[in-house]
Amino acid sequence: MSMRTFLLLLFLPFMLHAQVDIEKKAIDQMTNACEKLKGASFILATTERIKDGSLEKGEMLVKLQHVPLRMYLHIYNPNAGVEILFRKDDWGDNVYVNPNGFPYMNVKLDMNSPKVRKNSHHAVGDIGFDYLMTMIRHYRSGFGDKIYNYLTITDTVTFEKHSCMKMEFDYPEFGYSDYVVKENESIVDIAKKKFVHEYMIVSANKDVDDIHDVDAGQTIRIPNMYARKIIFYVDLQSHLPLVQEIYDEKGFFEKYEYKSFVLNPTFTPEEFTSEYKDYGF
Repeated sequence: MSMRTFLLLLFLPFMLHAQVDIEKKAIDQMTNACEKLKGASFILATTERIKDGSLEKGEMLVKLQHVPLRMYLHIYNPNAGVEILFRKDDWGDNVYVNPNGFPYMNVKLDMNSPKVRKNSHHAVGDIGFDYLMTMIRHYRSGFGDKIYNYLTITDTVTFEKHSCMKMEFDYPEFGYSDYVVKENESIVDIAKKKFVHEYMIVSANKDVDDIHDVDAGQTIRIPNMYARKIIFYVDLQSHLPLVQEIYDEKGFFEKYEYKSFVLNPTFTPEEFTSEYKDYGF
């Protein structure tokens, strides 16, 4: 055995332990930053692969207040001019919508209704960082330190003048298993219970057209992990994941970019009401 090989074998455990410490610190900083977030305003650019395999792009202005959870959305594309208000403390899972067209009246709808969620991977209430952080906390708890075997810090990149750490979670054991739908159970219910991606369930089942299209007793395929691969661009100052890129076994699945990001702006209470002077409700 050469001296070089001997030294490599001697120090390899220490090198691996140091790498795990770096990745653990990065995840800790990201989850802590998301949990401490009071609010934000940003332009959310979305790219989502829908059931037929095509990509749908969207863009919207978002005002987000974390506690209590409230949001205002102004859609730029598609359906330009649509406005949505979400007040979790007052309306539960309902949203108030200005459709900016037919039926020419404001309506209150369940955020998971087909009219609100058509082809959308996520509900309005999932906008922000809480949804993904819930998944990360769950898998960290289940995997323990083994989770860092799937995590790699690959590069430093720039996103909209933000210096970001590019972090990649890669799970080669990604796959699907059969699941029998219970009575009164929706795909949203199943995804929350199993901590997996609800639209990935839709995508994986030929006989499932959308998140509402399942019946009790039906056997469907569900993923064993939230995604096959996740790429984060984590801002080195705020430690928030300003870009999230998700892959399944087929390849690219979705991407979310938080542009023109303003951390913890001051909102007036009126900005989360339909009476606010700058809105069209």
